[in-house]
Amino acid sequence: MFSVFKKTFRDSQRTVLWLSIGLGLYAIMIMSFYPSMIEQEENLNDLLQSYPEEFISFFYGGVEDASEISISEPAGYLQSQFTPWMLLILGAVVIVQGFNTFTNAERDGSIDVMLSLPITRRDLLLGRLLSSITGTLLVLTACFLGFVVSKMIWSEFTMPVTDIAVAIYGAFPVLLVITCFTYVVALFIPSSRHFAGAIAYLFLIGSYLLYGLSGLSDALKELRPLNLFDYYDVRTMVNDGLEPGKLVIILAAAAVYYALAWWQVDRKELGV
Repeated sequence: MFSVFKKTFRDSQRTVLWLSIGLGLYAIMIMSFYPSMIEQEENLNDLLQSYPEEFISFFYGGVEDASEISISEPAGYLQSQFTPWMLLILGAVVIVQGFNTFTNAERDGSIDVMLSLPITRRDLLLGRLLSSITGTLLVLTACFLGFVVSKMIWSEFTMPVTDIAVAIYGAFPVLLVITCFTYVVALFIPSSRHFAGAIAYLFLIGSYLLYGLSGLSDALKELRPLNLFDYYDVRTMVNDGLEPGKLVIILAAAAVYYALAWWQVDRKELGV
């Protein structure tokens, strides 16, 4: 299992490196605009009040009333300018990594070479999962450091380091769910079918779109507990504190998906 982990992580080092550099620099870049937004806070808040409800709901985590937010609020700024995009980008990356484990490996014929070694299918699954977890945490750490550096450069950014950690690392449980869900899709849908990827990306992007629009529909509001982004609302997490119940639910969902993948991996007919 550890040999699978080492090889997989070594193969993904460039991806992890460039994602870390790119998102870390992006964090610093968006914070460079923050001081000027503080200076124009009153005018920008007035402008925000004039925006359509759809805009407010979509970019501020389902918030319906613009009076509830301020353009200078650090958590709201991260919510609207950084964290959703970070989650979508990393979600897409872990989906690709998940499909590379089985579906793409079946299609390019590399799965038979891997399984000819003295490892089990479950060793392969676990080693790949640990590699994805390690890479994800390293990229999140780069993002966290980007905001810590920004806090040191621009005194206007008064968000405590602990809140920055909550805002960034709070994405990890959701990314873990996406990773494990991808394994389930890859293992239950034959590699000869070409809609597995669409299901995984719909799971990610559809959740984002539905959560953004949930403030406009009572029916969608009721479905929020089933939505990934309900468990990663930075404004709520920072301003109201972490909800242990939600953390337990999202980790339980990841455990269920992984258990399904663990059960199916020995039963899947691999195209070798």
